[in-house]
Amino acid sequence: MSHRLTGFALFAVIVLTACGRSVSAPPATGGYRIFLAEGFNGGSERITVRDSASGALERQLPLGTPAPDWSRYYTVTPMAGSARLTALDPSSGRTIAQATVPTGYALPSLGFEGPTAGLSPNGQWLALTDNGRATTGKLVSSFLVGASSLSGSFKTVRVDGDFAFDALSDTGQNLYLIQRMGDPNHYQVRQLDIASGTLVEQPVVDKREPGEPMNGIRGDSVADSQAQYVFTVYAREAGPFIHALPLDQSFAWCIDLPAKSASDMEEQFHWSLAVNRAGSMLYAVNGSSGRIAAISPASLPKVERTAELALNPGHSLVAGLVTEAEAKGARIGGAALSADGRTLFALGNAGIVVIDTASLKIRARILEGESVDSIRLSSDGQRLFAVGAANSKVWQINPSTGVVSGQVPGTTNPWALLWAAPK
Repeated sequence: MSHRLTGFALFAVIVLTACGRSVSAPPATGGYRIFLAEGFNGGSERITVRDSASGALERQLPLGTPAPDWSRYYTVTPMAGSARLTALDPSSGRTIAQATVPTGYALPSLGFEGPTAGLSPNGQWLALTDNGRATTGKLVSSFLVGASSLSGSFKTVRVDGDFAFDALSDTGQNLYLIQRMGDPNHYQVRQLDIASGTLVEQPVVDKREPGEPMNGIRGDSVADSQAQYVFTVYAREAGPFIHALPLDQSFAWCIDLPAKSASDMEEQFHWSLAVNRAGSMLYAVNGSSGRIAAISPASLPKVERTAELALNPGHSLVAGLVTEAEAKGARIGGAALSADGRTLFALGNAGIVVIDTASLKIRARILEGESVDSIRLSSDGQRLFAVGAANSKVWQINPSTGVVSGQVPGTTNPWALLWAAPK
């Protein structure tokens, strides 16, 4: 999500300081390392690695692509006549592997702020893009695909037209691309066979509606733990939907999401996704409208259950100011599931709502009245971390009890929680 500190946002910060409900908490407990996106545009954005107790800055990372478990972090550095692709250990900063790639290639961007993309869901394959170049009067898009270990050579594939990265299969055999069709919001999803370097003739479409044109603006995205699907929310004038892409297949499902007003684009950007560790249930929750949908990947395209919850009871001046001050874009860390899958944590306009996944009913509220921008469950499932950019706060929460166990000091406008793990 883009967090531009405009004059209006500055006013929001003042109101938050004067009127915002403050949750007093002792310093957070140690033993965890948290990865944050801090700062606003204008040169202050940065990816930081901090100690959960002291808030001490252990290191700062360049913009890059993390492995699903954050065991590796990939960056591309331009060189004279070439570029250096590096795999780092983000916890220590140690260089794990390096490779030289042609100049002009970069890690794919998905169109919003935060880490870049390019990895398969299992983290074993990596794709880079040159973002398209005009060659002999026509636009050609090129991609490099290879093992994420950087132990072998990368294969170059080129396609005529304006294409962008969408997903890469766990087998490393199929690259899924967004083909832009002139109108910025009109596109096709195409499957590229990497071995032959050719596009599958037919676009990837919902086989129920093969003739329906694809359009929308990309939002939150997750892959299920079995790497069978990549789920992505799209906002569009006709209403929000989830694009469920089965990897190594040539079709997709387009699943309509409930909306109070189908054309309310601002509301649509508040959809967040979370999938349980077994990959058996996907939850989509809208922090603005309170709509929630539960979807089983095994029963696609069926939506198992829906509900409308009072995520934001009453009008919050603080929440309204912060929402209006933010630019449109996908929220990073808008929802998180407990390790056992029984509890869904979701952001409202202010605070965190605790939802029972069996009943889809609200069980509790955490940090009521606070401006919270992102949440993340630690990799061991023992801590829930939350950040608020307006007041430069990072909270540590017991996910079992909902008790705020402490605050992490020293951050500057943290707006996204990217990862949290025991040391």
